[in-house]
Formats: sequence, structure tokens, C-alpha cells
Amino acid sequence: MGGYGCGPSSLNDHILTVAENIKLTNKIFWMSFDAPELASRARSGNCVFVYPSDGNDHMLGRPFAVADADTEKGRISVCYMVVGHGTAVLSAVKAGERLKVRAFTGAPYPEGAKELILAAGGVGTGAVLLKKKERGKSARLFIGVPGRGYEAFADKILSLYPDAEIYTDDGSFGRGDSMFAVLPRPLSAEKELWCCGPAGFFEAMRRFYESTPEHLYYILEKRMACGFGGCMGCVVETSGGPKRVCVDRALFRADEVDLHDN
Repeated sequence: MGGYGCGPSSLNDHILTVAENIKLTNKIFWMSFDAPELASRARSGNCVFVYPSDGNDHMLGRPFAVADADTEKGRISVCYMVVGHGTAVLSAVKAGERLKVRAFTGAPYPEGAKELILAAGGVGTGAVLLKKKERGKSARLFIGVPGRGYEAFADKILSLYPDAEIYTDDGSFGRGDSMFAVLPRPLSAEKELWCCGPAGFFEAMRRFYESTPEHLYYILEKRMACGFGGCMGCVVETSGGPKRVCVDRALFRADEVDLHDN
């Protein structure tokens, strides 16, 4: 795998118009902003801080991976889950409202192996979608969701990437009840798998690829406060020392991190 690009040299706050804020499941939303300049610059691995109001109150920005950058429409999008007060406020935002967005945090992902497998569970999907757009047919996309109630979520993914492979825990739709029945292995220098999702999903991936952890990669999400790397709130302990998710990188080899210690 090639080296990482540097993180953004500066962060800027933008007041952006919300183009859409679509409810995809009971708790997962897709929010898009009119932002032509940001759409032209966004790269996979970039994140934005979205402020639940116009920025005039005490609430901190909520960090989200850039899930899509549409240069034709001039929009950037995030996929988020309602887990607390801030995201609950975001879920009530209507199209046409304006919010403060801080962009971009996060070092862009490296190119990756010749054959790239992207796998995600639930809202972790937002962290891999833009990489799929960059890689096109040279990346396969596997998405796992609980099942009933996630039909609109799956439809959104398939509208962007018709070749995405959707799997549901209850088998109610998609290609089956487990992506692990079809995920390619073993991994190698020519074939990497990058994944993002809940803790149980990472653990299942670790067990499935326990013979080749050096070619399995985790995209980690952490709570963040500043986005500048100063608060040290998003540090991940690695075999090479502490790394900050917001400015250093969010992609880690499975053999360089112990998720039980992070």
C-alpha cells in the first residue's frame, strides 16, 4: 500500500445550504449540502464537522465521513445515525436551511491494492462509498444491514453503485444473510479488504482473515472535538505509536491496532 497524503493544511468554516436530509431508516439519515467548491476537492478519507445549528449555540460540530461528492450537482453528502441530542437536532433540519460545516478534516486514503474489497456494516457504509467512486470497477462493495426497515438505505446505496452487494441479517432482501459466505480470501499484497462498522463487525472480520491481518484494514471512527488535532480526543494507539484520526489517518492495518485497547 502506498503512503498517506498529508491532511488538510487548513480548515475553513462554511455556511452551507442543506439540499436534502433524507430519512433512510428509523435512525439513519442522508444529508447533502450545496457546495460546488468542496465537492471538487473532496477525497475519500476526508471528513466534515456539521454543526447542529447555525453555530451560535454551545453545541460542538459532529464529525462525519464525506460519503459522496457530486461534482455535477455541486454537492457533498454525509450519512449519519441519530445517537444523541446533536444528531437528533440534525435529523429535524429541512432542505433550504443553512448550517455551519467545517471542512476538511482527515487525511485522504491511500490508493490501496490492485484489487480492493470495501466492506461496511450499517452507518459505517458512509466511510467507504467515496473510495468506491474513486476506484470504480476495481473495487467491490459489500454492505451488511439488519434487514427489514433498511430497504430505503439499500436503495440509496444501489442508486449510487448498482454493483454493490447488499446482505441482510434476516435475509429479507439482498443477496443473502451473510457477506462472509462470499467474501474472497485469502488476502494478499494484491488484494486488500478495508472495512468499517460496529465493533462486532470488526471482530468478525478479524476472525475471518486471521491468517492475513496485514492485508485487512479498519477504518476507525472516534469522538472528536476540535478537528485540528489539538484536543487529542481521537487518538488511536498503534504499534507505531499514537495516531490522531482527525489529522493523521483513519485507516489502520488490523495487525497494528488492538481494538480492545482503543
